[in-house]
Amino acid sequence: MKYIDSVKGSFISLFLLTPLVIFVKGTGSIPIVEMILTISSFLFAIFAGFFISRLNSRYSEIREYISEEDAYFLSLFQISQVYGKKFVDKITNLIEEYYITAFENKIEDYYKQTAKPIQKIYDELYKMKEKSGESIYANMFSILLSLELVRNKNSVVGKEKIAVSQWLVMIGLSIIIFMCLMYLNTNEPLFQFLIIFLGAVLVLILLTLRDLQNLRLGGKIMPVLESGEEVLESIGKPRYYNTDLLKESNIKIPKDIKKYRLASHKPDGQTKIKIINK
Repeated sequence: MKYIDSVKGSFISLFLLTPLVIFVKGTGSIPIVEMILTISSFLFAIFAGFFISRLNSRYSEIREYISEEDAYFLSLFQISQVYGKKFVDKITNLIEEYYITAFENKIEDYYKQTAKPIQKIYDELYKMKEKSGESIYANMFSILLSLELVRNKNSVVGKEKIAVSQWLVMIGLSIIIFMCLMYLNTNEPLFQFLIIFLGAVLVLILLTLRDLQNLRLGGKIMPVLESGEEVLESIGKPRYYNTDLLKESNIKIPKDIKKYRLASHKPDGQTKIKIINK
C-alpha cells in the first residue's frame, strides 16, 4: 500500500470535509461551545508542540547516529586493508551482511538483528592474536566499541514513540475542536471555508506526528538510508534495495546507479534477489 504523507493526507481531507461542512448545518454562536473550543484548542496546541519537538529531536539524533555508524564502518574497511586481501574480503562480506540485515529491519529492531554480523567481525579480530600488539589492531577494536555505543544509542532512541494513550488524547482533542467548529457554523461561505481549512490543518498536524514517528518527511524515509547504500558501493558491493520499501515510500533509485540488487519477499518467507544491470 502506498504511504500517504502528511501533505497528501491533508489535501485528501479537504475533499472529504467539504461536503460534510456544506450539508451539515450549524447553529451559530453559543458561549459554552466557544469555551470548549478555546480550552481544547489550547490543550491541542500544547500537546502538538511538545510531541513535534520531541519527535523532531529524535529524528535528528537517529540521523546523526546512523551517519556516525556509516563512518565507523568505512574506517574499519579502510584499516582492514593493512592485513591483506583475505582479511579484507572477510570484513567486507560481514559489513555487507550487516547492512542488508539493517535494511530489512525497522530501526527499533535492527540492533538485535544485526548483532550476529557484528559478533562475526569480533571473531575475525580474535583470530589475529599475533597482531594484538599493533596499534592498528587496537584501533580496529576501538572502532567496534564505538560502533556498539552508537548502535545502542540508536536502538534506544528509535524505540521512543508516542504512546497509544497520547494518540487517543490528540485524536480526541482534534475531534472535539472540529465538532465545536461544526456546531458554531454560521452556514456562511467564508465561515465554511475556514472550517474546512482548519479541519485539514488538524489532519496535517496529526499526520506530521505520524510521519516523524515513522522517520519519514514528505513521505520519504530518512535520507541516511542513501548513506548506507553509498557505504556498500565504497566497499565494492552493489546497492541493495527492498521492493516492499520502494513500493510503500517515495524512495527512488538514483538514475546514475547502473548496477544494484533488488530484493523481493515471497509469501513463504523466502527472499528473491535480482541483480539489475543498466
